[in-house]
Amino acid sequence: MDILEKAKELGEMIGSSEQMLTFKKWEADLERDHKARAILREYQTLQTEMMRAAHEDAEKEVLDEIKQKLSLKFDEVNKCDITRNYLESKDRLDSLIKKVNDVLIYSITGEEQCMPEKCGSSCGRGCR
Repeated sequence: MDILEKAKELGEMIGSSEQMLTFKKWEADLERDHKARAILREYQTLQTEMMRAAHEDAEKEVLDEIKQKLSLKFDEVNKCDITRNYLESKDRLDSLIKKVNDVLIYSITGEEQCMPEKCGSSCGRGCR
């Protein structure tokens, strides 16, 4: 069988997986709910602001202020069923795709991908 045919088959399997179907359901719910979209957008904006401030070595007070705002917005994200379930389903789908990718890499190279939870201090592969 042709490699591209197998890739298509794999794509179809992922597309019909429980993880993808659940993600698509919550993605559609998020798309229909303006308030939930606004909450998620605000949370993502704060995450970006925090990363930028940390990268620019902002003062501790600035980082603490952003961290506090981010924490409050995170609580708001978790109180909203749509945003919470959307993010959880996205994490599960991302995890499935990472596992598939890890299997592919192992099948090609014979090397397992580095996993932080299994990584020892002597690993030297930089996964921590």
